[in-house]
Amino acid sequence: MTHSVPAPDEALAHALAMIVAANGRIDARELSALDELHAFRRIGVSRERFVDIARSCMADVGVHLCDRSWLCADHLTYIDALLDAVPDKSDRMLVCRLAATVITADGRVTHDERLVYDHALARWRINQSDVTHAILDDRVR
Repeated sequence: MTHSVPAPDEALAHALAMIVAANGRIDARELSALDELHAFRRIGVSRERFVDIARSCMADVGVHLCDRSWLCADHLTYIDALLDAVPDKSDRMLVCRLAATVITADGRVTHDERLVYDHALARWRINQSDVTHAILDDRVR
């Protein structure tokens, strides 16, 4: 498992890709939901580049998260490096807003997705109420 910090221009994409990859697969419905929100433009990568990043995250961690009901130290180190690479609060909120849509896009939230999403919220000190407001504000735009 690699623990390299992503380039600053791809930090948002890496953080979101980790949440997408948490359940060990990249679902077409998740990508479609991101398309509808113009997410790739908003996080600064093409759809194809995002899928590449998500596959990399999946290879590093995603396929192994379902092995247990908690995040082990190696996984936490990897995930935290991706999360910490996003220093701006508004960027963090955008990632959480997009992640909330992604983890529900296939009609269910897996335990793995919930683990990583909840960890991101806690690490960034963002509560679910703030994410809900961000979703509502985004819909108004």
